[in-house]
Amino acid sequence: MIEILLPAVIKVARYQKQAFGDRNIIFETKIDKFDFVSEVDRRSQEIILTAIEQHFPRSGIVAEEKGEDKPSQDRTWFLVDPLDGTANFKAGIPIWAISVGFVRNGVVEEGIISLPFNGETFYSQDVTPIVKPLEKLAAAQFYGVDSTFENLQLGLILKRRQLGAAVPTLLWCCDSRNRQRARLDFALMGKGSFWDVCGAIAFLKQKGGSLIDARGIDFTECSDIFKVLGGLKELRTYNFRYVASASKQVAQELYQRYLQNLSSG
Repeated sequence: MIEILLPAVIKVARYQKQAFGDRNIIFETKIDKFDFVSEVDRRSQEIILTAIEQHFPRSGIVAEEKGEDKPSQDRTWFLVDPLDGTANFKAGIPIWAISVGFVRNGVVEEGIISLPFNGETFYSQDVTPIVKPLEKLAAAQFYGVDSTFENLQLGLILKRRQLGAAVPTLLWCCDSRNRQRARLDFALMGKGSFWDVCGAIAFLKQKGGSLIDARGIDFTECSDIFKVLGGLKELRTYNFRYVASASKQVAQELYQRYLQNLSSG
């Protein structure tokens, strides 16, 4: 259904690629001195939200950059991260993404993710399950990690990928085109917000995978996201620490081994 937004997302992706490397862009810091925002983030959000308002005027909106949230009139919601990986964008590192997630009656249904530098845009309903999903963690080879878990000793021989942006990392846990396994077998991530993960949850559902947070909640199976997160007000401050994989078995094993004793905070 939300594929009608693809032209707007592609437009934003092209705009971001053109702006990449522009020395005239001014970056500001948020509460965290390493969390940046720029006019590119704000302009990107404006374009996407305008398209949502045009095609889904009754839907609610929660967007990363504050001041644009809107209540829902029909129990549908859009979660928008207009530029995930602004620190990479600022540093000239071509790993960042756009994410749009769609929620109906508390359930994540669809997502759109775009990698502007690569010119790739993905719609969750177009993806297919992994041909040969991993059945156990011991068979994993490549994983994504952020600073929350960078010093965690897994006890396995694995290749770590620390990419500096959650959305591309999660997408590559799902993308298996022309291969029998995803680009990343799993990801261990923290300090995430719902707009970081909402679109990716839709992709993981289509792949038959899971995103499990530190409380043991599998968000690919959750029947009421807003209830679990404590309502719309708490959603903005909820700290996701989670494991994600296109294999439910691997995600569950990782949760039991490394996340079960964490508090979600």
